[in-house]
Amino acid sequence: MSANPELDPDRFAPRSASPRGFGQVFVHEGQGGAPLLLLHGWPETRRIWWRSIAPLAREGYEVIAPDLRGFGASDVGPDGLCDAASHSRDLRALIHDHLGHERITIVAGDAGGAIAQDLSLRFPGFVERMVLFNCPLPYLREEMAHLRTRPPAETADYFLRQGTDADALAAELDDPEKRCRYVSTFYTTRRWAHPGAFDPEAVAFMAEPFADARKLRAGFGIYESVFDAKARCAPSRLRRNPTPTVILFGLSDHVIYPDFDEMAVRVFPNHVGPQRVADAGHFLQWEAAPVLHAAIRGSCRPDPPLPAPGERAFVAMGSNLGDREATLCGAVAALRSTPGIRDVVASPIYETDPVGPGEQGPYLNGVVRMETSLDPHALLERLLAIERGAGRTRSGLRNAARTLDLDLLLQGARRVESVALQLPHPRLAERPFVLEPLRDLAPEEAHPVTGETVERMAARVRDPAAVRRLEPETG
Repeated sequence: MSANPELDPDRFAPRSASPRGFGQVFVHEGQGGAPLLLLHGWPETRRIWWRSIAPLAREGYEVIAPDLRGFGASDVGPDGLCDAASHSRDLRALIHDHLGHERITIVAGDAGGAIAQDLSLRFPGFVERMVLFNCPLPYLREEMAHLRTRPPAETADYFLRQGTDADALAAELDDPEKRCRYVSTFYTTRRWAHPGAFDPEAVAFMAEPFADARKLRAGFGIYESVFDAKARCAPSRLRRNPTPTVILFGLSDHVIYPDFDEMAVRVFPNHVGPQRVADAGHFLQWEAAPVLHAAIRGSCRPDPPLPAPGERAFVAMGSNLGDREATLCGAVAALRSTPGIRDVVASPIYETDPVGPGEQGPYLNGVVRMETSLDPHALLERLLAIERGAGRTRSGLRNAARTLDLDLLLQGARRVESVALQLPHPRLAERPFVLEPLRDLAPEEAHPVTGETVERMAARVRDPAAVRRLEPETG
């Protein structure tokens, strides 16, 4: 054991859970605070966060730092996969199903950043915000054509080898010393980190978990999934992302895109930064922990209390033009950023056959539950502003195709009859594409006029052929 507590593998008590059929080990400190998920990448384990866990827990965060499947003390997944979608489903099960959190803030770099992006789009509304640094990004051809979006060729050899020749590489690394020596190069000679950021003892501390041949080989699965569809349980959802995101960039990194910062502002339209960090590279959570902590504090505090007692409200969402899923995610993010609204929870997404004039593509539909101190007309104005921000143009033609439709369904037990608004929504009881996701959130919610529950209304009009839950994700 090292005399340096930062290099003590037992510094934080490990916990374990098996919500997905394998043992996932994680650190859990500061219970009761604002939930904060710290995601490592490759070649990392939860140890890379040893400089962050205690300070963030002291500042009021509930810090959750897992070993991803096949890394560190966590088991290899039962299906042998290690792609972004598999990790996303693991983390959803751990955070939502096992620990009981409806939403989470994620801090991540390297492959952890790609997993965070996937998780935020795979489970709309679950990821409240992200703090990302030096991680994979989608390539947006038109916006990025003039940017430096490729790292130097000499730094990419590991990526190709681990992604296309993993078995042979693993066979070459045939004893613990060779495996640790291989991993050590990523902290030293490969120039991912700023020179001198990791002394020999720290390098050994980070590399030691990869002495296990099975774990090292499992970690290569992240790279294999880039090249081979058979190594993925589902396609990755790495694309433009509306989740509010804080961007940092360790400038000494020689493996990530030279213009990572400029790329990131195009991927995350709701961004803060980028903050460029000198004298730090790929492993920002170790090399510049105080800078990272300041960025977290500045953007990821718990929600302030509502200025007045809140009412529970439900809003229906729909989109059948453009990137439908990203549009709905953006609407949820916009609601979360609205003063007077808090505790925003989104339902699963459903695909629905269109009902309306002309040739139209299928809709994606969902419902959002929230607490709000806004009066119904003020809330309606906010919904219309979010629609306009998503490119919605109202044609006056009922049931026409649209980029985004937001309908206020219920707000407490209010009954409103005005030119602009009717509450409860007059067609609530007729619409299976509203009632199905509403039932996911509040099956016992009663209609303020008829007293009928959502469960009973949904059962009466249910149409599974026309309203299909989109890629159910159960964790």
